[in-house]
Amino acid sequence: MAAICSAIAVATGAVPFAAPLVTLATVPMAVLTFRHRLRVLGAAAVASTIVSFLAVGLAGPCIIVISAYIGGLVGFVKRRGGGARTIVGVAVTAGAVFGVGVTALVAVLSAFRNMIFDLVATYSDGVANILSVVPALEPVGDGVRDASARLIDDWQIFVFVTSMVAMAIVNIVAWWAVSRVFARLGSMPDVHQLDFVHDDRPVAPVPVTLRDACFRYPGTAQDAVGPLNLTITSGEHVAVTGANGSGKTTLMLMLSGRQATSGTLERPGAVGLGQLGGTAVVMQHPESQVLGTRVVDDVVWGLPPGVRVDIDHLLAEVGLADLGERDTGALSGGELQRLAIAAALAREPRLLIADEITSMVDQTGRDTLIDMLTGLTQRHDMSLAHITHFNDEARTADRIIKLTGNQDNVDMVASAPVPVGGPSPSHRIGEPLIELRGVGHEYGSGTPWASTALHDIDLTIGEGDGVLIHGLNGSGKSTLAWIMAGLIEPTKGSCLLDGNPLSDQVGAVAVAFQAARLQMMRGSVGVEIASASGVDPGDHGHVERALATVGLDPVLANRRIDQLSGGQMRRVVLASLLAREPRAIILDEPLAGLDAASSRGLLALLTELRRDTGLTVIVISHDFSGLDELCPRTLQLHKGSLVSAPTHTGGVR
Repeated sequence: MAAICSAIAVATGAVPFAAPLVTLATVPMAVLTFRHRLRVLGAAAVASTIVSFLAVGLAGPCIIVISAYIGGLVGFVKRRGGGARTIVGVAVTAGAVFGVGVTALVAVLSAFRNMIFDLVATYSDGVANILSVVPALEPVGDGVRDASARLIDDWQIFVFVTSMVAMAIVNIVAWWAVSRVFARLGSMPDVHQLDFVHDDRPVAPVPVTLRDACFRYPGTAQDAVGPLNLTITSGEHVAVTGANGSGKTTLMLMLSGRQATSGTLERPGAVGLGQLGGTAVVMQHPESQVLGTRVVDDVVWGLPPGVRVDIDHLLAEVGLADLGERDTGALSGGELQRLAIAAALAREPRLLIADEITSMVDQTGRDTLIDMLTGLTQRHDMSLAHITHFNDEARTADRIIKLTGNQDNVDMVASAPVPVGGPSPSHRIGEPLIELRGVGHEYGSGTPWASTALHDIDLTIGEGDGVLIHGLNGSGKSTLAWIMAGLIEPTKGSCLLDGNPLSDQVGAVAVAFQAARLQMMRGSVGVEIASASGVDPGDHGHVERALATVGLDPVLANRRIDQLSGGQMRRVVLASLLAREPRAIILDEPLAGLDAASSRGLLALLTELRRDTGLTVIVISHDFSGLDELCPRTLQLHKGSLVSAPTHTGGVR
């Protein structure tokens, strides 16, 4: 939010006649005040002030201060449940206070005041001179001169009234804008957000017992999980397995504090989410949980003052010994995940929930994480609930809980008719499509923290080719994917599509990112597909055909995005991309987080699309199991370089 506010402030200070953008800058500040404590508003204001000052000088900080002042007032009133009448009164009062402050400032800064007076006099004389060209308007010009003279004589009143009215108007406009933003956010609830539950009891999350417990998301016709009858006892290591859509994430939410919609969920005390001795949750994407700039900072981030933590011991336990001073931005995916676990253990939780923590790391990182989890309940006074798709991971637990879920949540069309017509006549299978010539890329080039991601990549991918590019976390796979999609330009060499720079043809090569949910911007499936493919949301036939192409039932068009399973989300993203008829598609870790059945179905679908339509498919993955048929050609990246030759030279096998 601070970054958004800074960007608006810079635009306002740098672009002529952009002053009205100040109203927009108040919105992120109002959101922060509404959702968090005032210290968060202060921190955001300080960060924004520094950035905007470096970019545009004094104009930036002035805009930030005004935005924080107005946004803070609006957010505070919203938080207290005030309405339009309240904000009008607050706006007038705040405007009066602001007016007094500006008047006092102008009174003290005499040189600045005289400069303003000279500008006013100069502009009024100019207007009067222009008007005097027309004899009939000469009296009007004289009136302009007289009015400006009176304003200069009574400048205190003029400055006060102008400042008060301007501030009041901006406050009211900001209220309107923030109300629209909140209304929009309210219509798109984050159903997977961890809940903070107020509970005055002492923190004691285990043992936890569910009796006929069910949970149903708002606006749905069936339970997402349940009825469940189970108990997780103190010191127990439990593995939770099940297909995509079977309710694993929902169970995680219930264990971390969300109340069941029917049945009972009992624990001896408060869940204590994030508190000492309470419940800690480690998620799939560690980058969303790592906050510190150094490893040691992140381990103790958010702990109460006075809490002593043996950081060296924790880092050694999770396999990060001697990395305490390392910049967290330089860690691999597996190292970030281990750091997130160390930060969770620093809170000495009685219940640790590990939600698919191995889905985004390579096999080596997976083995390390599982070895570490296996003995946690013996080394710490805690219970462990490990949610996983992998049977070999589940076998390390004391007990396995297998969820079956509501059938409507997991049903997915296994296959569907592939679009007819075959490859375009203008595109010949096997002809060169994407060419990388001496491609290298360096992040932060020219700075002390520059980091090289790719070295001298030479690669040609043909029409209809199926290519797997694999390697360990941190080998440069994602950077290569972004370059081949045209999203970033390489700092060295060239990446071409049909002989022209790919960065000038964004969209010709589609890319599906690792986190499918973050790639979807709309509330429902049908609107998401229509928006991404550039058609009217009312074109139900187009949406249904897109869903059928990726093996999804057309009835899902009316379903909310957050009600989909992980496998369904990936297919919706794929439907949205294919509807735009790209020349090639890049899939970044397409199988991450999918159960075995969903993985098989997605691979079968992609293989049919490649063979029957001539679509070029590029898979970026650290896991190449089961990808032979989809990707006859395999390349390996190691520390930013290609280290193995392709097993197939192009075309469709």
